[in-house]
Amino acid sequence: IYSRGLTPKEVAQNFAAGPDGTSAAAALAKVDPGQILFETKIAPLFANHCLECHDSASKQGLLDLSKKSLAIAGGENGKAFVPGKSGDSLLWQMVESDDMPKKRDPLSASEKALLKKWIDTGATWSLDTIDPAVYAHGGQARETLVQRLTVQEYINTVRDAVGVDISKEARELLPRDVRADGFSNTAYNLNVDLKHVNAFAQLAEIIVSRMDVRKFVKRFSRNNKLTDDSMGDVIEKVGRWLLRGPLDEDEVISYRGISTSVASAGGDFRQSVSFIIEAMLQSPRFVYRIESQPGYDTEWPVSQHELASRVSYIVWGCPPDETLNKVVDADNLYGAELNQQIRRMLDDSRAVDRSLQFASDWLNLGRLQNLSPSPKMFPGWNSQLASDMRMETLEYFRHVIWEKKLPLSALLNTQATFATPRLAEHYGLTKPATKTEQASEYDLSKIKGRGGLLTHASVLTVGGDEASMVSRGLFVLHDLLRGIVRDPPPCVDTTPVPTKPGLTQRAIAEARVANATCRGCHLRFEPLAYGLEKFDGIGAFHEKDEHGNVLREDGQILIPGTSESVPYKTSEELMNLLADSERIRETITWKMTQFALGRPLGAVDAATVADIHKAAQQSGGTYQDVVTAIILSDLVQNGRSVASNTESKP
Repeated sequence: IYSRGLTPKEVAQNFAAGPDGTSAAAALAKVDPGQILFETKIAPLFANHCLECHDSASKQGLLDLSKKSLAIAGGENGKAFVPGKSGDSLLWQMVESDDMPKKRDPLSASEKALLKKWIDTGATWSLDTIDPAVYAHGGQARETLVQRLTVQEYINTVRDAVGVDISKEARELLPRDVRADGFSNTAYNLNVDLKHVNAFAQLAEIIVSRMDVRKFVKRFSRNNKLTDDSMGDVIEKVGRWLLRGPLDEDEVISYRGISTSVASAGGDFRQSVSFIIEAMLQSPRFVYRIESQPGYDTEWPVSQHELASRVSYIVWGCPPDETLNKVVDADNLYGAELNQQIRRMLDDSRAVDRSLQFASDWLNLGRLQNLSPSPKMFPGWNSQLASDMRMETLEYFRHVIWEKKLPLSALLNTQATFATPRLAEHYGLTKPATKTEQASEYDLSKIKGRGGLLTHASVLTVGGDEASMVSRGLFVLHDLLRGIVRDPPPCVDTTPVPTKPGLTQRAIAEARVANATCRGCHLRFEPLAYGLEKFDGIGAFHEKDEHGNVLREDGQILIPGTSESVPYKTSEELMNLLADSERIRETITWKMTQFALGRPLGAVDAATVADIHKAAQQSGGTYQDVVTAIILSDLVQNGRSVASNTESKP
């Protein structure tokens, strides 16, 4: 209907205009063009170029451009912009002369033209707050319509589709999925090269060799002759199952050509079906999740088959089962039935496995496989300890999310963990009474400093050998608080500063925060790690470091979008502050939504994600609540292209 995604204000206006099309069109026509310009161009420009120095935390020159009322009020030199008069606007004067942004590349000619146009046309400001995280990927995002299965999804899909465990061979033959934008299932990064093509061919042959082909085919068809009618029936039914949707006539004819060739060479039914299945297992429709693409700037309801596939890969990371397919066949996958299917699927062990894939990706636990701390500093380190650390976090996630069914924010301060005897010794915990290599549950309510996700060694090791507060603070800021900090200017020396007698990592960090040049950025993230100073580079707890320096755990936390830091005295207080933070809860919703969709989220998704978050929190804020809210949202129920202009279209 419209050539771009509508703003929330436009949607409200159209709704108020009533059901007849002329009223809705008229309501849209009355929308201030300045509003569209601001929300699609100017807000992203401010977020990416101005808020580094002029947000609620930095407020250089007493100018805060992140909030409407403060931006209009101006800074210490007066109003930043005069609506209708760019020549009289201090903001424009500084940008035009390239004095702003400071120590960064100047705005491009096109960006300057947009800013000038915005001021000269009235400087409409239609958002109460500009959140830089919303614009991290620009003013718009693009819907994912073609997405290759990750290695784990491929393994899961083969297992559920034909009952063959191909995990060992798949991990050996397929290239490893590489993280992009924080996750390894990001669609634009799931490329297919010649190595993939060859691997899929080899794997298909191995899979078929392990199948009882006749028994498999009997699940779908009793036909067993090499006639066109018989093979057509087999291909349609087997193909619908393997390729996750009905085949069109051309596809049936194409696969039937295989059986014709086998018959002409004197082959039998089993050989014919084996080759057909092998071909299907290499089909783009098997190794990709492909949906219909009616065109850009369009919104349309997904088909029942597409919705079933979306739901099953979000909840399970594998294809729809027979029960879900029966609901699709009855054209009933909506309303109460959809809710019932979601609940059923969340009760399946595959939902637990999928949630652990999310946790591992979100926290980047895969990096532990290649972690190599300094042997001199940590002589007791070994790869098995790294494996135990990863296992601890996943078992803890399982405990909080599935056994206790607590809100997701409880991951930050639940006073329990799961450790092997080896990891328990590393942590200084009492070993279990029985001899076992398995993990045991530990109550941490009386263990000083330990408790909550951030005190896991798997997370603490992001700080490197020196337990850098830069790396740890950035992890908390980016992955838990969805904060944005730009890379330092090229002239800044980023070499880590080692500790020494009389100089702790805390003292090094405080010096950076006190430095006028560094403070603007480092104030946002390094204090987030102050409470973790007593944990060394591999997560062991100490009151003093190797130089005898006394370590501290007090600090302050600055939530993105706020202007005042909140103090804490202990790491336990820090964990409770984070667990109680609405920003943390919002971030986890964003992370789960991104993982579910397989793409980064943009400004056009923000309103829908806010609705997802609100619905999930009203239901209890658990993992199950968030997954359900995501599936019931327009981001899953509808297909759409969200590019708002032709420049962003591929």
